[in-house]
Amino acid sequence: MEISYNLRYQKSNFSNRVIIDKEGEIIIYGKGFRLKGKGAADKGELINFSEIKEFYYRNDKIFFITFTKEKYTISESGTQFDQMLIDVFKARNEFLMDALFMKGGKLKAEFEGSFQRVSKFAKLINKSPAKFRLYEGSLVIVPPKQDAFSIHFDFVNFYEFDELDYQLKIVMDDGTTISISQLGNDYEFFQEKMEGLLGGMYGELVNDVLKVAFMEFHATTLLKLAYKMKGGKAASLKEIQKMDKELAVAVETFIFQDENLKKKMKMLRDLCDENQVFYGIAKDDAVKNSFIRWVMYAVPEKNVVGFCILPRWQEGGRSVVSAEGASGGKAPVNLARPAERYDTFFYKIIMENGNPALKLEDKLMEINQALVNLHFAKDPCYKDKRDLRHSPYQYAIRKLPYLRILRKSFVGQANAVEVDQWQKQVEQVFKNAEIKDGVEGAGEGV
Repeated sequence: MEISYNLRYQKSNFSNRVIIDKEGEIIIYGKGFRLKGKGAADKGELINFSEIKEFYYRNDKIFFITFTKEKYTISESGTQFDQMLIDVFKARNEFLMDALFMKGGKLKAEFEGSFQRVSKFAKLINKSPAKFRLYEGSLVIVPPKQDAFSIHFDFVNFYEFDELDYQLKIVMDDGTTISISQLGNDYEFFQEKMEGLLGGMYGELVNDVLKVAFMEFHATTLLKLAYKMKGGKAASLKEIQKMDKELAVAVETFIFQDENLKKKMKMLRDLCDENQVFYGIAKDDAVKNSFIRWVMYAVPEKNVVGFCILPRWQEGGRSVVSAEGASGGKAPVNLARPAERYDTFFYKIIMENGNPALKLEDKLMEINQALVNLHFAKDPCYKDKRDLRHSPYQYAIRKLPYLRILRKSFVGQANAVEVDQWQKQVEQVFKNAEIKDGVEGAGEGV
């Protein structure tokens, strides 16, 4: 349904020269709004939310800047300003939830309350009344006059319900803390739904994925692995060995059923200890009864982290390459194509002088967030933005901080079929990743 408000709007160019100054109206649609002057002959300008780089308000004015660096100011809406702001943010947040992959499966419940979000440095990010939308794999927080954001359950490090203060405290893997309160009579129902969804996430990973791949291991052991591999996140070999040494052997056997892959990765494995080798396994929603497998190697001495997503594995031992080749899986020992191609993507750990080992955790987090939140799609992690203009990742590569940083650090890939050629490509990546006299150039595909 279209909503309109009377106002004045100005448009300025990159040099801050005003090129449009009109009295008119704003007409709000589902994916954007139109700014137009008075009179039926004035068609105005249609602004899609996907075109907006920055959006904020101050006093009784709304400001936004497009990706083409055009600046707009909306003002003089009178007593309707607050309602207009709410309606604009309502439409904008519906767009953001889809464009930034906030929804995790089906919507299960919605509540109203308040939140406070604090950075890992104990600095307040924002707080507000909000609606809380619980999905199968995420909690989306939708304030009336701020941008929506999501809490992906896969990256929840710790959560606790405080029965005395009727609050929920959530600590994310990156150190961000979110407190949710003022749920009123819905507190107990919210707690029940939240704990049910988190418990269901672990149950699905254990029973539908890990128990199928490693049926000889007890569910208690697999639950420990599920905690580390939520959503398919990569767990370090060292962590898996601490859980169960036999499980660690089984995981590596499950990953390296293609000897060609094992020979290729030996080059990276020889440069890493058990804390720098990572394996991930997840359910593949694209094909029934199939899994995603992937490997990641951190080589701080070479200033790189590399990952490879294998062809998907289907129950029954069949190996199938996904449509984009992104999903991974268990291949039988005797592959139909003995010389399988495995694209391995490499990223610089740091772009400037310093010690890469000190920033390694940040880079590992970026890769995990990008792959898990974008359902293991490789394209947005490295392709040029011009190649993604009409893809569902167009806005995400512009606005998701971890994805933008990851893309900027992309340094190359190894995709040769033959082992020796693949290793030569990796050697070239190592050279490209070297830190030389100050700031390095941006990576490809930004």
